[in-house]
Amino acid sequence: MAQKEITISGVGGQGMILCGTLIAKAAAIYDRKKATLSSEYGVETRGTFAKSDVIVSDEEIYFPKVTKPNFVICLHQIAYQRYVNDMPEGSYIIYDQAEVVPEAASEGRDIPVDISGLAREVGHKATANIITMGLIIAVSGVISMDAAKKIIGQHFENKGQKIVQLNIKALEKGYEEGKELVK
Repeated sequence: MAQKEITISGVGGQGMILCGTLIAKAAAIYDRKKATLSSEYGVETRGTFAKSDVIVSDEEIYFPKVTKPNFVICLHQIAYQRYVNDMPEGSYIIYDQAEVVPEAASEGRDIPVDISGLAREVGHKATANIITMGLIIAVSGVISMDAAKKIIGQHFENKGQKIVQLNIKALEKGYEEGKELVK
């Protein structure tokens, strides 16, 4: 696998840091790949810009920051505005169409997805970050679904099987939606 650079962005409280953390951990622990994770967030807990930058590769990663993302996922207008005008050629910007109103075409490929609607369909709006994880896996192949399910099980095990299963359902829903995008 060639190195993949992914930025997952939104605002505090949407779970972007957790999404990036789970992808990086799954890559390193279960898929035995190299991975880096860096995060940025405001001092407030909720409502200010937040992001996770994840790099995954089969080979050594020589610079731990995302410089030319293959994928940027935006779950809020603030995040979309930050990235839309700086997308490298050949990259994709996936955004939550319930939260983002596109203002300009990016150099990358814009892909609207109703992430918020999918989360409601699954049963809880807080699963939007896990739906995002499934989307990322489907469009990028950055980690295996098996690794993703294992890391979700490990992360949520203390909250009970009902929460684990809700998040697995969200992961699968995001993955199914992502597979439709790459047909």
